[in-house]
Amino acid sequence: MTRKTKLLFTMILLLLSLGIHGLSPNAAWAKSSSLKATNFQVDVKPEYDDPRTLVIYQGDFTNPGTETIKKDTLISFVIPKGAEIGMACEITAQGGHNCQPYTTQDLGDNKVKLSWKITKDITPNQNYPVYLEFYYDNGSVPPNKTFNYMFFPADDMDNLELTITTPKNVSSFVTTPAASTTGKDSKGLDTYSLNYKNRTSKDVVQVKVDYIKSDNTPSFAKTQNSDSTPPSTSSPWNNQLGKPQVILPIVLIIVILAGILIIALNKNKHSAKKISDGGISRKIGPAFEARHEAEARNLEKIKLRHMLLEGKIDVDTYKQLFAEIQEEHQ
Repeated sequence: MTRKTKLLFTMILLLLSLGIHGLSPNAAWAKSSSLKATNFQVDVKPEYDDPRTLVIYQGDFTNPGTETIKKDTLISFVIPKGAEIGMACEITAQGGHNCQPYTTQDLGDNKVKLSWKITKDITPNQNYPVYLEFYYDNGSVPPNKTFNYMFFPADDMDNLELTITTPKNVSSFVTTPAASTTGKDSKGLDTYSLNYKNRTSKDVVQVKVDYIKSDNTPSFAKTQNSDSTPPSTSSPWNNQLGKPQVILPIVLIIVILAGILIIALNKNKHSAKKISDGGISRKIGPAFEARHEAEARNLEKIKLRHMLLEGKIDVDTYKQLFAEIQEEHQ
């Protein structure tokens, strides 16, 4: 092997190693953010519209630093292992839900870290509101039901409010520690709230819940939302394949390697043209339009469900509006 050939192969190996490192899952996903929750609400609703427990995280994060937190930085939450994710969303300036693709990482001890990438730069002191909804099995059995709910902050929190909502047809409902405030939600169910200040990622919040209920029947019938598909829980590598910041380095490496090989093997101009023309076309047609319509329909259904959970509309109104959305997009 000549000196020139050795040099060319060395360059090829170097480019390949750089490309593999740059496209690895760890490199493709940005580092976690340094956001801080100013006000955060955790709603725990056992047997609400499902025999399992509905949990909703929502609140405002802020950038407490002096430097901008860049777009594509990760934000993470700790949830129970085996939870079924309903929505994982940013809240837009207009109050809409911009749901994001997410990944999950097993932390052991029955915990999972759920992460998504923020879609915009967050300047110092700028707010970043979020909404996360999931169901999990708390393991309680009738008639004497008991479970421990544990909340693991992934970031520091100035104010945290945890609210437990009682199911219908219960007796002897008790939380330990005792709630600081009690009340009723928009549907008349009793609520028990606990408030916490200045929590860090090491300060686990634990509340024991006890009550008597003879069955696992939920308080309300679950509203149909079959077309609303949760975001993908695929690996970071799969989520990155369609991103420009991943595609462009791949194309660049291919072009450079092609050029080196052409020189080394003395390919003619016709062969070079065949290699350089080997692109991938992207067609926009009926399939793209159908997907766009489906995404718009799902966003409308997400808004409806959020309005139902907040008590802004009743179940009958929800069903009527849901049916109208279905008919409108058929």
